[in-house]
Amino acid sequence: MDLNSIKENYKNYDNWEIEKIASKEASALKPEVIEILKSEITKRNLNLNLIDSIDSQRRELSESEFIEYYTILRNLPCPNCKSRTQKINATFIGQVVSILIITNYEKSLKVSCSNCLDEMHNKANTKSALLGWWGIPWGPIHTIRSFIFNSKMKKNNRTEKPNEILTSFIINNIGILEKAKTQPEKLTEFINQVNNEI
Repeated sequence: MDLNSIKENYKNYDNWEIEKIASKEASALKPEVIEILKSEITKRNLNLNLIDSIDSQRRELSESEFIEYYTILRNLPCPNCKSRTQKINATFIGQVVSILIITNYEKSLKVSCSNCLDEMHNKANTKSALLGWWGIPWGPIHTIRSFIFNSKMKKNNRTEKPNEILTSFIINNIGILEKAKTQPEKLTEFINQVNNEI
């Protein structure tokens, strides 16, 4: 690994690229590269919370830290409807689209309030019912599977305690959640990106 070329690459990156690496990808970097990244953040006078974000991705998460991140996420207004009446939760949604012999069955992560998650499941079921069964032979099979999958996943929408999906989302996105302590709009922006991936 050539540290000088990494240093040069980081110098040429835009601020948003450095922020993205610090917030989302630091856990995969080697310690030497982490030091280069931190020095670049300091040199550019970027938000020093990015360094906290890097550090939080590199250490073991304690129960109290998990609860803190969980509270930040659950108390965020819904990124979809902006409501604060329902708590944020996470689920997977299955959706099928078929055209003749091609069938595409996708499962995607969604993070939103319980009401919006219910609505997303209903829309996915409607779309699958209208567009899923057209492909032979897998269209009808995957469409039925998506209905069953969405029915099971919908049960997770209204849990009071963190479900496995939300727990996994928190653990995999600690850098973003650390940043959200001072910039909650960044978390909302990130969740909107996650929700729009399908």
